[in-house]
Amino acid sequence: MFEAMDFATLLQALQDESQFFPTEGYYRLSDLSPEEARVIEEIWPTLSVERRRALVEDMHEYLEISHQFSFLEVGLIALQDPDPYIRYKAVEILWFEEDPRLIAMLLKHLREDPDEQVRAITAAALADYVFQGEIEEIPEEQFRAILEALLEVLRDENESPQVRYRALEAVSFASSVPEVLSWIERTYRQSMENDDEEGLRAALFAMGRSADPRWTQYVALHLHDRRPSVRAEAATAAGRLEMTRAIPDLLHLLEDANKYVRMAAATALGELGGANEEVARALRKALRRAEDEEEAQVMAEALDNQSFQTSLILGDLDLIELTLQVGDTDLLDVQLPDGVELRRLNGHPEENDETTQPDDEPEDAH
Repeated sequence: MFEAMDFATLLQALQDESQFFPTEGYYRLSDLSPEEARVIEEIWPTLSVERRRALVEDMHEYLEISHQFSFLEVGLIALQDPDPYIRYKAVEILWFEEDPRLIAMLLKHLREDPDEQVRAITAAALADYVFQGEIEEIPEEQFRAILEALLEVLRDENESPQVRYRALEAVSFASSVPEVLSWIERTYRQSMENDDEEGLRAALFAMGRSADPRWTQYVALHLHDRRPSVRAEAATAAGRLEMTRAIPDLLHLLEDANKYVRMAAATALGELGGANEEVARALRKALRRAEDEEEAQVMAEALDNQSFQTSLILGDLDLIELTLQVGDTDLLDVQLPDGVELRRLNGHPEENDETTQPDDEPEDAH
């Protein structure tokens, strides 16, 4: 464990560009007090652009591997940097913070930042707040302001496609808003007409994120698209839309030539597989065949998720069996897993089984 660095040593380490910034310095930059942040803000412009870039890059990496860091104050300082790359990384850093106070700043950069890539990453970062608005975890006024800002981007034909696509993906959580659904449909059709791969991927991503079953037929059309990136996006959407009928297609994609298609299919199968032993076998096989550590990790996580879904279903079955035995719970209150029929649980055969009618009942009785 690193020894605690005092603030004076931190400032010296930041400004001594003849040395790499020490690891313990990042621990000290985390959770700065407002007073400390003001001092950092004063010296920030005196650091070289190379130093500032290295700092925001390293902070983002630390956040990716551990949740114990919070670089909120430094991220806010970097968001005002004249270098667009540093502002871009600042948005990535702030993405890890769940602070509604950031909304106003992000909306300002979405509308006013001169750099297209910064506007695009800002639109993407606002997705988390759209989701929070949908589940009423932020004030309605803030939620409406975010929706309107993202829709303004979609309506602006002078805005770059990249920014508009990220805005579509972000706003798609709000699928109860008719204009959002209209933009998903419009983007999909325009992308098909113009053979726009990036636009099609954005539309499929938005369809999956919307969780609206109206898009299942669209998604199914692209599970075997000629373009690997589109197949991968369709597979992801199929999982999010709970398209259990797509399981055979996803099993096929699990053997795709493209690694990212295989990983997307595995993740979807982990969500959809339930107690399907064929899915479990296919995921185990895919894990053994993984070409590198990244793919192996995705396959292992999908298999764990599928096992977890299986345990939930078996738990539901145990609950239903107990209900049938005890008889003190209303069966109408029991939620059956997909594809499980109460007829089978209660000892009755399936409809296509050969059955024998009781001797005292005519064959045509109902």
